[in-house]
Amino acid sequence: MKTPKTFEEQTECIVDFLLTDFLGMPSQVAPRDLPGEVETDSGEPCSFDVAIIAGRLRMLGDEFNGEVEACAQSVITETIRGQAGAILQETVKSLSKGWCAQDSSLAYERAFLAVSVKLLEHVIRMAPQTARQVAISVTDMINGNGAIREFIQGQGGWENLES
Repeated sequence: MKTPKTFEEQTECIVDFLLTDFLGMPSQVAPRDLPGEVETDSGEPCSFDVAIIAGRLRMLGDEFNGEVEACAQSVITETIRGQAGAILQETVKSLSKGWCAQDSSLAYERAFLAVSVKLLEHVIRMAPQTARQVAISVTDMINGNGAIREFIQGQGGWENLES
């Protein structure tokens, strides 16, 4: 399996994995139980394992028990209208800030990722027909947020993000 090179490619790969996982579909990503490690183009071993990273993000999302389900309905409605990106960003920002206000030790970026994953999960369960559109919006939202990118890269990349 070829390792995604850029942050954007890695984010897309991770969100696609979460999408197929939440939909209960078999993943298009190579199985984790293949012998050996994934290699980069240079032949160097790589620690990027999308299943492990997605699992960490799910655990992060499981820590958040806010009013995601009610907000998911708004995201679904706006997705059907073709406005998923804006409402998704507003919802994730609002829920993340609220969670951080309740827990001052929580980093905003960590809350942002947790809320994004949990909201994606709820939207997919409630309206699977909107899953792909919302997944694209989540990918774009993460890739387009400099603070989130810096947070992930400050951890050493997606593969070092802890749950």
